[in-house]
Amino acid sequence: MTPTAISSPRLRGIALTIVISATFAAAWGLSGSAALAGGWRRAGAAAVALITLAYFIAAYRIHRSASQQPAKASEPAPNPFGTWSYRLAVLAEIIAIPIAGRLLSASGRGDAIMAAVAMIVGLHFFGLIPAFRSWHWAWVGAAFCGLALAALALPAQIGAGIGLRNVTVGLGCALILWIGILPITLATRSQLAAARESARRDSTL
Repeated sequence: MTPTAISSPRLRGIALTIVISATFAAAWGLSGSAALAGGWRRAGAAAVALITLAYFIAAYRIHRSASQQPAKASEPAPNPFGTWSYRLAVLAEIIAIPIAGRLLSASGRGDAIMAAVAMIVGLHFFGLIPAFRSWHWAWVGAAFCGLALAALALPAQIGAGIGLRNVTVGLGCALILWIGILPITLATRSQLAAARESARRDSTL
């Protein structure tokens, strides 16, 4: 059976999704690593950098493969990044984050800002469900919100300057995003490999 080809616009969209997710995961991971102490801080930052690089390389290869795929799919889908649901979700997130930060700072709860941001980001993922036509983002959003609530139950700091709450939120959110984009990354690469193998076999007939 000949593998179903992925259209070039869809491949570029997948590559963009990976880049955006990996970039935000890096921001979360570096923020969490910064709350560690000593050598653990450097080790955390290095691990975040390596994982981010791996995702960027995967996104680049997927994007490069787009030129070898058909321009149109049998069932074309709208660009999720251009939908109103995506734009409204992002706009609400952009507005809510500084407001939450300002209110928490004014009330002397600055140590809860990172968890509040994770909660807002988690809620924004539910707005991506209609944009991407996928419930995949529901569990990502639920995981963000659950992690934020759990982090608020933790002490803000432990030991010698270790920001436990920020470490938990930062590295936890990074891990959720990495896991979230792993299936589509692996599935796309597998489908592209199958398409290349099918084309190779056809060329030898």
